[in-house]
Amino acid sequence: MRYVLFIHLWFWGIVASLSLLFNFVNPPYTPLMAHRLIVRSYPIHKRYFIALKAMPRSTKAMILTLEDGNYYQHWGFDWKMIREARERNRKAGRIRFGGSTISNQLARTVFLTTHGNYFRKYLEAQVTVIMEICLSKNRMLELYLNYVEWGKGIYGIDSAARHYYGRSAKNLSREQLMQLMAVLTNPLDYTPQTYYRSPSASQRYQTLQRYH
Repeated sequence: MRYVLFIHLWFWGIVASLSLLFNFVNPPYTPLMAHRLIVRSYPIHKRYFIALKAMPRSTKAMILTLEDGNYYQHWGFDWKMIREARERNRKAGRIRFGGSTISNQLARTVFLTTHGNYFRKYLEAQVTVIMEICLSKNRMLELYLNYVEWGKGIYGIDSAARHYYGRSAKNLSREQLMQLMAVLTNPLDYTPQTYYRSPSASQRYQTLQRYH
């Protein structure tokens, strides 16, 4: 038990130290980038970082609408969203819907990988709590938008905007921004130009049309 406790304290210390550092420093690389490069041979495209305040005003509203409407109210976990996802999966007969918040997604994007198993979920929950303590909500959202996977070897909204549209995210039109947000549900199989082929991405796009 002492050994298990020591491992946990060591893990928590590393995550807390890095989280505090990430208040001021942008991570050069992430475990997800390394995993995609080594396991799937996705080359890492040139990366661009854009501050949250430099993004179009509608960026924050759109991502919160699609991913985590209660982001600024919860402390990393939205239990209502988790219950709803569990009920929808029960009716579907398989796991199709997730209850992950933006905080959860950032935890696996910056500190872990997207490889799905219960051990990763266990680590993800711990990382989420530590990040919520050590990072501000705006900084977490900024990191999320700059490091989330947006294609094969493409990470972050500004990198994606330049790759798909040849311009910075701050210069995207409303239509282009909605396409980017829609495809985030499955960026490895679809692009902003082919989002309509995905039922879930199409639904996300229609949601943005209604509310934004």
